[in-house]
Amino acid sequence: MKKAELQMQESILAIFIVTIIIGLALFTFYQLQLRSINNYKLELEQNRDLILISTLVNKPELSYSYLGSEENALDTIKLLDNNLVNLGFKEITIKQVYPNQNNIQCTKQNYPDCNSYLIYNKKPSKVTNTQIISLPISLYFPYTQEYHAGIIELKSYS
Repeated sequence: MKKAELQMQESILAIFIVTIIIGLALFTFYQLQLRSINNYKLELEQNRDLILISTLVNKPELSYSYLGSEENALDTIKLLDNNLVNLGFKEITIKQVYPNQNNIQCTKQNYPDCNSYLIYNKKPSKVTNTQIISLPISLYFPYTQEYHAGIIELKSYS
């Protein structure tokens, strides 16, 4: 009778240990899958931001065109009054880098004596991760009919 009870206890102990090992393996697999999904999510967000910043320069609401032909420049007057909506939690700024001027945020009152345009700004209440992408651009000033060098910077919050 004692031998049967001992074998039963050993069997229960073996099943318990195997169950714990299988549980740990499933938990580890779950954590690895979760990390992989988060990496794919981050990569997708980066690709979306790259597509957004590269196509934003060619939007008719912001780009400069002369007699129907598009020039590779952003119209600075259009930057003062734009209607960009539903881009998510992002901040998009455009800065004139050459010739260098005072670092002043552009408004309708101080244009063209400024060098920074905030064209979209929507921040979440809690920021956990910020990614910054910037590209060189050309800025067109219609009053003086001059082109200046600039940078468009996209900050993506998550």
